[in-house]
Amino acid sequence: MFNSDNFNEINYLNFDADFSIDLGDKIKIILGPNGTGKSTLYKNIKSRHNDYAFIDYEEVEESVIGQKNNIIIGASIVELNNKLSEKQTLIDDIDIRGNLKKFSITNTANAKAISNNMEVLRKNHEEAILKFSDEHLNLIFDMPEDDQIFFQKNAKSFLDLNEIKTQVDDLKNNYKKHILEEIDIFLDNDEVVCPVCGRINDEPIKVIIARKLAEIEKLEEKIVEDYQLSHSGMSPSKILENVNNIKNIIVDNGISISNIENYLLCGGNSDKAKIILKSKQQLIDLNAKILELEKEKDEFYNNLKSHKEDVNSVFLLQFDVREDDIIFDDVQKLINIKLPRNVDTYSTGEINLMTFVICILGFVSSDKSYLVIDDPLSSYDIPNQYRIIYEIASAKKDNKHILIFTHNIDTINIANSQYSSAFEYEIMEKRKNTLYLNSVGYTASANVLSLTELLNHIEITYPHLNYLKLLLAKDEWEDTSDNHLIFHYDCPFNIDIDGINYSNDYLVNLIENFDDKTFQNSSYLNNTADKIIYCAAIRAWIEKQFYVNLSGDTGLQRKQFGDKIRYVFGGNRWNGSSRVTKEYLMSKKVMLNQHVHTESQKMPFYYSLNLTFDDITKEILDIKNHFLTI
Repeated sequence: MFNSDNFNEINYLNFDADFSIDLGDKIKIILGPNGTGKSTLYKNIKSRHNDYAFIDYEEVEESVIGQKNNIIIGASIVELNNKLSEKQTLIDDIDIRGNLKKFSITNTANAKAISNNMEVLRKNHEEAILKFSDEHLNLIFDMPEDDQIFFQKNAKSFLDLNEIKTQVDDLKNNYKKHILEEIDIFLDNDEVVCPVCGRINDEPIKVIIARKLAEIEKLEEKIVEDYQLSHSGMSPSKILENVNNIKNIIVDNGISISNIENYLLCGGNSDKAKIILKSKQQLIDLNAKILELEKEKDEFYNNLKSHKEDVNSVFLLQFDVREDDIIFDDVQKLINIKLPRNVDTYSTGEINLMTFVICILGFVSSDKSYLVIDDPLSSYDIPNQYRIIYEIASAKKDNKHILIFTHNIDTINIANSQYSSAFEYEIMEKRKNTLYLNSVGYTASANVLSLTELLNHIEITYPHLNYLKLLLAKDEWEDTSDNHLIFHYDCPFNIDIDGINYSNDYLVNLIENFDDKTFQNSSYLNNTADKIIYCAAIRAWIEKQFYVNLSGDTGLQRKQFGDKIRYVFGGNRWNGSSRVTKEYLMSKKVMLNQHVHTESQKMPFYYSLNLTFDDITKEILDIKNHFLTI
């Protein structure tokens, strides 16, 4: 299904050449410890596959709205509503109404005095933004401020003047005005046939030309008079020059009514024009996303309606909802459910469970073949975690394939406890920023992921196997048993157990010889065993540093690890590296998880599985550097 080549665009992660996610008949669960890029892979697949269905905690939350004692369910309706709100805010912030008000375009009459389209844009601000263009606006912005004001007030007249001149030019196949005036001498008064192009007119050409020339003259006079009124101290020659400059800008550059509309829409302000252009692209992107979300919502709703009985049963059986209180809204494409009590009396997990089950039903009833789920057990209590896994397993049909990403070990163990034959499991590993995918490779009647199963399946040639076995056995030891000293360092310690000699220096030496090349990706079994052993070893190594530095102080003996830290730094006993402090040591997660002896079988295993090789390498080298730096 996916291999390392599919993720080339994730440039901050490297993938092993054999990294491959294959989906077959079984539901695949991939456990990805924090920092391995599990969520990145999920998002990457989601961005590339619109033909797949996806469910994650965020998506579930985005698909339900609570209102008093109602919940409204629809695919990504929270995101859709947010996008619609974002769109409206964007439009409002442009303030088209305020920009037009600057030019007194506040009613239909004033808008239509510019153009009929101006009235449309005055009322529909979204359309105004989407149709906005800055073409030729710089020519207008470059005019002196007074001329800009005059231009916008008389823009219609300038454009009418240009249009009439164009009509005159068309009469003689683009002859210039003075040429037409000369031709006028040679034309009969009742001549209706154009002597140049042969076109037959409805009235004599001389009459048309005379009327058009008169209109031109009248408009030119009117424009000059208006300019003179607003520039009373200006000389006639300068007035004519300025008017002609404005006229030439319009004629030479083909400025049209749409350019005037855009000038008015931005309030005659170049900075606002830039903002509108930027917002225009944002609006286009928002509309595309809204269209995508609405399509997704419609498809989700239609699929669910085709399985209405299944949807009803979820709420009838699990949440005591009456069938009459489950409304399928064909207009809004939403499911409206009236609950027995107010929404705020339900936990987030309960509400999300309702929605999650609906999302699963949406996939089952769709024509999509693949479902990818990210951390399905987030926010749910133990009983509902089992319910979620049940719903996922029920969704697996012959033509349906399901991939689950999770960082929660219980996802695998719960799945195995219910449907061991329906699932297969893989573990992600990160070593030197390269991702590996390792198959668990075995089935189990109880928990798949446990120290017991690890020991049941690991090769007998694994070098630290005997110490792993002791981690499982030590929960049975009395608290006073000397055997515990194998995993501590109160002093050098050796002991024979069942004919095998064990030493705490064995663990210390693992850390002494540790460097950034120690860990190498192997198999899930060997990788996990290495993590457990080295997490235990780093504690013993630190305790030896205490022992050596305090010259074998007997006050260290038989103390839990956290108590040893408090003892060493509580009485100014430490005289080693100043970089090693109580606060520093208490902050180190790879150690603090190890000082508790109860449930030692479970804790090192679970903890280690949630760390990558890169995580543990970084921690060990950092600790060694702190202790060994003067």
